[in-house]
Amino acid sequence: MTDQKALCAWAAERLTPSATYQDTCRRIGALLGELVQAQVSVKFASLGGAPFSGATVRLADGSYVVYCASSRSWYHRMGILLHELSHVLLGHEPASLEGVRRQFLPHLPGRMARIVAARSNHTGVQEQEAEELADLLLARLTEHREPLPGVLPHASPRLRRIAEELAHLH
Repeated sequence: MTDQKALCAWAAERLTPSATYQDTCRRIGALLGELVQAQVSVKFASLGGAPFSGATVRLADGSYVVYCASSRSWYHRMGILLHELSHVLLGHEPASLEGVRRQFLPHLPGRMARIVAARSNHTGVQEQEAEELADLLLARLTEHREPLPGVLPHASPRLRRIAEELAHLH
């Protein structure tokens, strides 16, 4: 079993909280690139009725694309990107787009094939591990932010994060 607290501390040190969630999202993309030692592009897109909000795809040229559900809330986007970063930190390999498309998905349009390819490689256990690590990272990166007006200062960090997410939906 991987020491998630140690991984969280290591990643959080490299993702020191910045002034905005948007900037933190940029830092997450840059850290992903460092970890996979390749070019990483982060694309925010509508994923329609897909049962997930993010996916990482390794392209034939060795570069990566991280698809993230487009949201008005950069806090929400950050949570999705942290989940994708967690897969990399935990050593979960993304699927190769071309291999999966040729073997299993020849009839799907390119965008959908990329999304399904990325998700098909992870088991339920790996998804749970990534979600747990992403939650730890999100808490670590947001724990020292000032509470929003109307949120009691003594509220738990989790309650403050929920209140902040709800505030960003407007």
